[in-house]
Amino acid sequence: MTQALDAVIAGLSPQRLGPYLQHSNGDPLQALAQYHWNLQLSEALYPLLHLNEVVFRNALHNALTAEFETENWFQGLWLHSREQQAINKVLTELHKRKQPPTADRVIAELTFGFWCSLCDRRYEHKQILWPKLLKHAPLKYLPKRQRQRKEISRAVNRLRQLRNRVFHHEPIWHWCDLAQRHSDAGELLAWLNPEIARMLQHSDRFTPIYRQGMTPLIQELYR
Repeated sequence: MTQALDAVIAGLSPQRLGPYLQHSNGDPLQALAQYHWNLQLSEALYPLLHLNEVVFRNALHNALTAEFETENWFQGLWLHSREQQAINKVLTELHKRKQPPTADRVIAELTFGFWCSLCDRRYEHKQILWPKLLKHAPLKYLPKRQRQRKEISRAVNRLRQLRNRVFHHEPIWHWCDLAQRHSDAGELLAWLNPEIARMLQHSDRFTPIYRQGMTPLIQELYR
């Protein structure tokens, strides 16, 4: 048991297990149970995070296309420098790969952070984007109380924080509001596309995994 445990810790590295060991008062079995539970929670969140990112990106792209009357809206001069740099980086990468810089390719290459940044207050100044984007489907289907730039920004940036933790393999199991964040992400997806949100409900495994906690995992590790 000790040899196997040492091998697991060495493979993961004490540094990566550091936050888990800290929460478990140095108990390696407890730390590994936490680590395993974190893997399960992250896996269960992946479909919801993935769908939110894709659907939000497409919704914003469609709204921008309608507002600027071109799918190549990113060629305009209205972007702030940080977002323009992100566009330029994508165009450079496509050029290196000898791929035409079509709108579909550019949109797919942009990070989730880019899309979230378009909801910043900077784009409300002089009404560059907001509130006029709210009239375009599917953003116009947001509940009335959320039909404000700041509410959309709050929701997507809260989602982005969770997404980054999961996609970068960081601990989330100990977040006291993790269940609420899952619920908020589900609500955001329902704002953007109720049918996709309904589809996901049939395969979302987060709640039972979250409710089971670590106890079964600890018992399994002791066997």
